[in-house]
Amino acid sequence: MYFNCYGNTSSEDTHSPLIGTLDMDETVLSTEEFTSKKMTNKLIQQIQDPLVLASGALPPWCEELNSSCPFLFPFETRQLYFNCTSFGASRSIVWLQTQRDVSIERTRVTGLSQRRDDSHEFRVGRLKHERVKVPRDGDKLLAWAKQVMLTHCDHKSILEVEFLGEEGTGLGPTLEFYALVAAELQRRDLGMWLCDDDEVDSQPPTLDLGEGTKPPGYYVRRSCGLFPAPLPQNSAACDRAVSNFWFLGVFLAKVLQDSRLVDLPFSNAFLKLVCQGDIQNNINERIGMLPRSCDDDPMISSIMSEESEKELELDPPKLYSEETKPWFAGILKETDLMAVDPVRARFLRELRELSNRKQRILSDPVLSPDAKVRALESLALVTSQAGPVTRLEDLALTFTYLPSSAVYAYTHADLMSNGSDVDVSIENVEEYMDRLTDFCLESGISRQIEAFRAGFSRVFSLSKLRAFTPSEVRLMLCGDQNPQWSREDLLNYTEPKLGYTKDSPGFLRFVNVLLRMTGEERKSFLQFTTGCSSLPPGGLANLHPRLTVVRKVDAGEGSYPSVNTCVHYLKLPEYSNEEVLRDRLLAATKEKGFHLN
Repeated sequence: MYFNCYGNTSSEDTHSPLIGTLDMDETVLSTEEFTSKKMTNKLIQQIQDPLVLASGALPPWCEELNSSCPFLFPFETRQLYFNCTSFGASRSIVWLQTQRDVSIERTRVTGLSQRRDDSHEFRVGRLKHERVKVPRDGDKLLAWAKQVMLTHCDHKSILEVEFLGEEGTGLGPTLEFYALVAAELQRRDLGMWLCDDDEVDSQPPTLDLGEGTKPPGYYVRRSCGLFPAPLPQNSAACDRAVSNFWFLGVFLAKVLQDSRLVDLPFSNAFLKLVCQGDIQNNINERIGMLPRSCDDDPMISSIMSEESEKELELDPPKLYSEETKPWFAGILKETDLMAVDPVRARFLRELRELSNRKQRILSDPVLSPDAKVRALESLALVTSQAGPVTRLEDLALTFTYLPSSAVYAYTHADLMSNGSDVDVSIENVEEYMDRLTDFCLESGISRQIEAFRAGFSRVFSLSKLRAFTPSEVRLMLCGDQNPQWSREDLLNYTEPKLGYTKDSPGFLRFVNVLLRMTGEERKSFLQFTTGCSSLPPGGLANLHPRLTVVRKVDAGEGSYPSVNTCVHYLKLPEYSNEEVLRDRLLAATKEKGFHLN
């Protein structure tokens, strides 16, 4: 049976206890054990051929192995292949030119050679930039963003955004637009994400994600990350969520297409759905390794038939049929529910234990039928070792899902036809568990995930992300969410100019201040200087253009640093000590808009 080192399994692989326990990011062996250096070198050789890449004539094995056997290649190589093949021929050509420019820049910085002046000889064109202007209005920003993405989702050009009434143009305002929209998508009142009204009291008194200080509960902030809220699929609340998830799909696809980064704390479970894509076309189906049905073997069928007859009397078959499953069926497991909805998952675990005890009673050959009936009637839930026991019937459960927040605007969702009139009992507890789990992980989020895929695919195919694990997709979308740097990183990957050198006291004070920053202060500094609160994969070494620090002329102790975010250009006054520098720099990071420059 086929499986890869990331634990990706097909929906058919439920017969293997080993594969059934693997999770997307769990590894039996180190991923390096599966990486093939020869295949990696061969793939890099293919995508570095300008004619082959620009004409879309890569051999079929490149795409096949990337999607089916991604463990053969390290993350950097798979990301390289993704960037140069996912967005069309024009992007591929520009990617080749960009790679050459980066190589020349690195060579120039290291001093190994001089910059060539004939770079234009290698340039055959550039991508068109489409500029739009939007108002910086928190109440209307999301609506404006939807209109922008609806218009530009099919365009291959680079999207640039300017704010009405502000002078900033280029990369800086564009990155701030993406950051502000990312914050808007986390609003609690949108009803998109799973949240709990009881969690509001445990949130910080105020929170600022780029739109100014907001009260507790304004954004969905959960330690496990963002996961779609299960909703009745024929409700108005679901219709609103579907519209927002379609937009989210377009938005994230444009983020990847234009090489932006956004601060969206997605849950691992949601990213599993994003990167596994269409599991209907899994590798086992393509190579013909589907397990043979038991119905094909008359001997096995006969034995199962005899055993089944013995169980029918005490454990009758379920009276519900399997409904049409969504395309992502089988990806998420109960462990994922434990991560995104731990309270409900723990209750289901208690019910599972109750069901297991029921099955042990039914299968006990020593007990008589009357003894089994008495044992079943005495079954009860044990909430803790020292806690009281509770009979299932005393909980007055019905076949309904009760939402964890009033923001979804519904009181309950029936898990079956007229579910609110059907009591949960020891006889049907398994059906209740299955239906509740299905509603939380599949049927209750089906339209939302389908809309997300439809929106994403307007830009490029979601199946392109099948080559990555959830943690890798998070890195590609959000960058380093906990930016780190050392003194060596700051000295090697920042460029002091025009009044500063690497030995200047003012520049060294700046380095010391950056080293003392907390995690949130570092994110604010990056947002201020680059327009994005995250670093690209690889940290400062892969930040392009490099962060440049110049001395701000005619500036005294009372002046503030200013920036040109488009080229990562920080104009820093010469302060007398580190404390003044730190105060002025942190104050500048809190400035909104492009008026300070």
